[in-house]
Amino acid sequence: MPGVPAWQVTPHGRRSLSEVATAAETDSQAARLVLLVGAGVDQSLNRRPGWTDLLGDVAKAGNLQFNKSQLNAVSIRWPMESAEALRITLGPTGYTDGIRKAVPFIPGEEAAATPLAKAITRLVSGGVSLIVSLNYTDDLIDVLRTNLPADFAVRVIERTELSAWPLGQLFQPPKNQVNVLRLHGAIPFDGVVGEPVVLSRSTYDAALSAESPYRAILSRLFEDYVVLSVGVSWNDVALRDAAATVRRKLPIARPMHYATLQQVGTTRDWWEQRALTASYGVRPLYFKEYDEVAQILDSIADLAVGLRTPTADSPLEDIASWLDHVGDYESRQQSSWFAQVSGAGTPNWKAMVNAIRRACSGDTMDPDLWLACARIESHLRHFLWFWLPISERSATRKTLWTGIAKSWSSFGATAQNELWNSDQLQAALSWRSQSPAPTSRALLQFAIGAHEVMGPGKQVPVVDEWRSRLSNLARTGGNSITAKRSRLAKQVWTGPASPKLLADVQKAYWEGIEAKVALDLVETRIKEEAAARTTVVHGRSPTMRDWPDSLRAELFGQCDHVRELARVVGSTRREVGAIVLASFFIPADQAEGYLIAAYRRMTEMSAGRPEPTATWAVIIGLIAAYSDQASGVEDARLVPVLCEWLQDKCGRIPLDEPIADAVEQVYLVFWSRFHRRAAELAVSVAKSLLPTAG
Repeated sequence: MPGVPAWQVTPHGRRSLSEVATAAETDSQAARLVLLVGAGVDQSLNRRPGWTDLLGDVAKAGNLQFNKSQLNAVSIRWPMESAEALRITLGPTGYTDGIRKAVPFIPGEEAAATPLAKAITRLVSGGVSLIVSLNYTDDLIDVLRTNLPADFAVRVIERTELSAWPLGQLFQPPKNQVNVLRLHGAIPFDGVVGEPVVLSRSTYDAALSAESPYRAILSRLFEDYVVLSVGVSWNDVALRDAAATVRRKLPIARPMHYATLQQVGTTRDWWEQRALTASYGVRPLYFKEYDEVAQILDSIADLAVGLRTPTADSPLEDIASWLDHVGDYESRQQSSWFAQVSGAGTPNWKAMVNAIRRACSGDTMDPDLWLACARIESHLRHFLWFWLPISERSATRKTLWTGIAKSWSSFGATAQNELWNSDQLQAALSWRSQSPAPTSRALLQFAIGAHEVMGPGKQVPVVDEWRSRLSNLARTGGNSITAKRSRLAKQVWTGPASPKLLADVQKAYWEGIEAKVALDLVETRIKEEAAARTTVVHGRSPTMRDWPDSLRAELFGQCDHVRELARVVGSTRREVGAIVLASFFIPADQAEGYLIAAYRRMTEMSAGRPEPTATWAVIIGLIAAYSDQASGVEDARLVPVLCEWLQDKCGRIPLDEPIADAVEQVYLVFWSRFHRRAAELAVSVAKSLLPTAG
């Protein structure tokens, strides 16, 4: 994670934006997006005070003699408790008057023109129908009423009204209406006696009492919706408790939530991201300057409506930029786009293979076109692995990468040195980097392909040249992240996984590879145990559910740890792989619920269009759970029943002829190592479910 804004330059950050955008899409099956707005929004709209400044202003309005720096120090550590001290000191009337004076009414015309106001309005116009506000002002409400069309209603729901609303109606208003729920109350007009705002410890306690719907609302939000918090500090104990409770209650099916947070540009950000994601299921969207928050929301709005999505015939430079913009191969937008079939009947992934080959064999290759080919290949290599049969995928990936590498040789030394700048490459992944360095990042990713794509063993000279470039970075870069990853690239893709390798990739902050190595370690252990247990018992080979209880418990725990790790680092496919492996070690009926939860989450996060490769891994797990309960039933008799059962549990299963081919040529080979019968049944199920099947 570099010093430059992470939401712009890291695949992880951009993919997070695309995940939020999926939840914001209109007329989709995705979990709907809810905005949770805090003091940072009011600060941006009307320069309102933050929490610590607000308490100081309240004390000043009450004519208290106090040391501001000392009050600030206490309120930073004890925010609600400091407000409680002010309430006791000023008395009920003085405390309320102090809040009113500290947060006066401000006309909304100027605020409505701010970039943040316009960005929030875009999201509401695009389908966000619920905003939960932790603020006490009308600032955002005035902005929405000013900026939205006249026929678009803004319904304000006060905390005192909550008992009058069924949660379904509260969360799902009619079309052309946005509900703004003021969860912490509003400042009453001068002379009006109202409910106290939720600011002090005692008011929080009242809001969280058993009689209050406050907890139920927060729980429902984090269970059923994708929450994007804007301007929220996450010091709010109730928020953290609600998110943590849902994480514990729904370890697999819960949606991911997101929070705009300011980054420091050090390893602190890495630890903070892990802490929030692991504890609360909240992934930070890091920005450097506050005015970038509006840009983040605008980018989400653009992605939600498919703005600038290319076709397979678009210029390769445009396609490369879009693929980078939506993140990496884990993003739903990339998965859907590569799987799309053009009017000519060619899937986009195959069209890209052909387009890159044409570019590399033509006479018009220049540095910009070459860089576009390299950027596309760094994404495409993963989809070729998913989609092509084992007999073809290695050769296709190698010839594609080698063709691009050979084209590099057509450039003169000056052009090559301008692109491959060692100093810029070393700084590209630095925590203190102030440059987005997209060219350097793309070159690094392509160079790593010399190991990831080409594999071990003797290679043609052009491969050795690129490996040598990586070796030079590793040798001269000291402890830079670039140097660490360059040193590890060969080990990651040519050597066996080991605990030391896992520790080394963690030191390089290589999160996607961290999940890969962790899963590889578990898979290796399971395959070793399976190889030692091949004895046929009662006429059938034992499944993993037949293994000793202590061993199953141990391996389930290891798989479940990888699941949690993969969720934290954002590696959906590895998370799914860990879930399916873990399901083999628990009772079949329990495994069904475990896997259906995974399928439900994938459906929600993909706007109702689950990514096929991960989807069919879950389906194979479900087939294993069902077939283990029908060990005495012949496969031919079981397949029709399985098809009906799977459709009952999963609904419409993504399937066409290319997917059916991938099930037979790719998934069968891989999953046979863990559950041969389920993998073989999956092929029959796929053929039976094809629309063209009799």
